[in-house]
Amino acid sequence: MKNCFQLIIVIACLWASFNAHALDNPRDTVYFYDTWQQMLDKEPASMIVSPIIEVETPYAIDIYTTTNDYSLYKHMAATLGDSIWLMSSKYLKKFNNKGDAGKLSENVFIPVFFDEKVAFLTYVGYGDNLSLMDLLKGGSRDEEEFIDVVDYYYIDFLHHRVNKVTPEVLSELLEDYHDLQVRYEGMKDYKKRSIIEYFFLLFVDRASQDIMRPYILDLVEK
Repeated sequence: MKNCFQLIIVIACLWASFNAHALDNPRDTVYFYDTWQQMLDKEPASMIVSPIIEVETPYAIDIYTTTNDYSLYKHMAATLGDSIWLMSSKYLKKFNNKGDAGKLSENVFIPVFFDEKVAFLTYVGYGDNLSLMDLLKGGSRDEEEFIDVVDYYYIDFLHHRVNKVTPEVLSELLEDYHDLQVRYEGMKDYKKRSIIEYFFLLFVDRASQDIMRPYILDLVEK
């Protein structure tokens, strides 16, 4: 999993070219998943050939068959190709209990990264990180610019919450790994986005290898 998360920024940079890819490949197939078991087993519940795929931003993807069709967002997740995983904001808002899923756009698919024990999203929110001009520009914004404003959202399966990773949330996550918590809270610039990202990904690596940590499937309905 460590190598996977080291590639996150590289993957994000590839999204700017996705519109052109979709246009050049009119027979793209999107696979949909309704449970975490299906996602972890890579066994989709259904598939659609040649749906309409629009990139609002690299972190908000529209997938539909007609302009007034929102039925695909009832699925929990989707895959584009063999490496890009997306999670439905509709599912996340339904799953969420007093967390931060309300900050996510309505009816979009959002990049998700996961293994058997940890899952999180990468997201850039309008009105939070992006201006009205960014909203109008949408996916045409230079991909390098998104790297400076992307946020991480941790999926807390135990408490059914989707938590934006802020300094406070990160400190709580690191409570199980006291050495990392001490290092993080001792940083002068602990509120900087780059510091939060660095220690959050350290947490992800540590939690993924923690033999005492429950599996996602132990905490969700199969």
